[in-house]
Amino acid sequence: MTPSGGARSSALLNSALALVFAAGAAAAQGYDPALRSLDLAHDPLARSPRLVGMGRLTWVVDDPHNRLALWDFAGNPTGLYDADTSSTFDLRPATASRSDVADRATSTGKVEDQLRAGRDVGIGYETWRRTSQANAYGAIGEFLVRRSDQPFSDASELRNELSLPRMVAAVSGGMPFVLSNRMRYALRVHLGSEKSNDDYRQIVNGPFGQLLDRDGTLMDPPELFKPDRYHTSIFGGGLAASYQVGRLATAAIGYDHVGHSISADNTGQRYRSEVTEPRGYDIGQATVLGRVGDHFEWGVVGNGWTSSSQQNWRFTISAGVGGTPFQGRGKLLERKEEGSNLRARARWVIGPLEIGGGLNTGYRKITTTPPALDDLTSFNHFLDVLYDYVNADTIAIPDSVVANESQERRWEGGGGVSVRLPGDRGVLGVEYHRAENLFEQVRSGSGPKQVASDVRGGLEFVCSPVLRGRLGYIYRWEDRDEFTRANEYVGHTLTGGFGLRPAKASWTVESGYAIEWLQADFGDPATPRGSDQRLALQIRWAF
Repeated sequence: MTPSGGARSSALLNSALALVFAAGAAAAQGYDPALRSLDLAHDPLARSPRLVGMGRLTWVVDDPHNRLALWDFAGNPTGLYDADTSSTFDLRPATASRSDVADRATSTGKVEDQLRAGRDVGIGYETWRRTSQANAYGAIGEFLVRRSDQPFSDASELRNELSLPRMVAAVSGGMPFVLSNRMRYALRVHLGSEKSNDDYRQIVNGPFGQLLDRDGTLMDPPELFKPDRYHTSIFGGGLAASYQVGRLATAAIGYDHVGHSISADNTGQRYRSEVTEPRGYDIGQATVLGRVGDHFEWGVVGNGWTSSSQQNWRFTISAGVGGTPFQGRGKLLERKEEGSNLRARARWVIGPLEIGGGLNTGYRKITTTPPALDDLTSFNHFLDVLYDYVNADTIAIPDSVVANESQERRWEGGGGVSVRLPGDRGVLGVEYHRAENLFEQVRSGSGPKQVASDVRGGLEFVCSPVLRGRLGYIYRWEDRDEFTRANEYVGHTLTGGFGLRPAKASWTVESGYAIEWLQADFGDPATPRGSDQRLALQIRWAF
């Protein structure tokens, strides 16, 4: 019997619902814009190409952007005035690329398949005006474009493109009427916009293997109701205060509220699916910096945040010619998040010798709760009564929104030593780093657990009164999941760069370049391997 038009429409509708609703709701739960407002100024490697060129040393080199100070170490804007002796403007262009490949045997020989590809292009900026009244104001931010390609099936790939402008503007000064010479205040505003697009493309097959980073034929999304376009607007503000206890210690606190307005959709010729979520973060910070004598200094900073929000869904899909569109809206789930970061660092300097080390820890928990069983607006209730709709038949679809709790715990620690070369001709340093990251969730249990360690060394040498050169090397070992086998890799990284500081000039130029080769350490005949390149520049003007 030939199916009627109504039967064909019903089959289309049921197939779409059965196939894509579960994945779509799961994706809505999983989308998570980064908490970028927590870490805009903390990473010294993002703000110092000099350290990138010196083997990515972070513990034992006295760098203008890697000091134990309120701004450079803790990102607390009350330290903006003391971070430099003049007003400054920094411009930081940067780019990075990544490619992972593996061999594949064919009837005509061996070819090389691309397993992953990616590229970042961005430019950061930082400008601060420091006045004679001990006030400081300005902004820090970046523009970033990122693309990543990874296999989705044997014949298709998933390409994600992310664009992100963001900025934090701040003003700082002495606390009015209250210990202005020891106590400082700061106000700041967070602004940003994050866009993320997922495209599905056919993998390009060349004579030498499969390529992911080529523009294969664009395909329709395999899951019609799974969002593939995301937009997040970021807006918030905060305040901070610090108090200096003589030369012994400085204490600071801060609070920010940052709102993320998240909207996601998947739109085709006959359907549209949307997920929206207003998510706000309450972020607190406490910092203590101290000195012991003239040679030893230390610092501890802790961040904590909480968030509570609700995701809502809405969709419509055609039921065929002459049919009533199939549509609905309501509550998808509730989401709660809490987390904390702790960073500690110490350095001891005596003569040309410096010994330093640090410890970074992090914790994050996300809890998702589906709507109550008697909530008639919930997505789960809609699926339960699906058979009551015309042309929907009596199809059974399981709940696609379920309760879950995930936790992530991570830490990184290490230390090193550096020595200034005779005649102040440069500096030589070596460090050891160890890191672990454990992810657990109720639905799937414990794992993966990532473990990595590396030894890195760096050298800066004076070539002339205006030019300094840098070299570095890193040996890295990592296990991408300690709970399973065949996840171990060994990496070798070479770094280099230069610094240009003309005498009496108001500008300087710094550069850093790193290239890493990564090789499987588990005897796979396909020999999976990869390479990673990064280039960072900084042009600074003092005025």
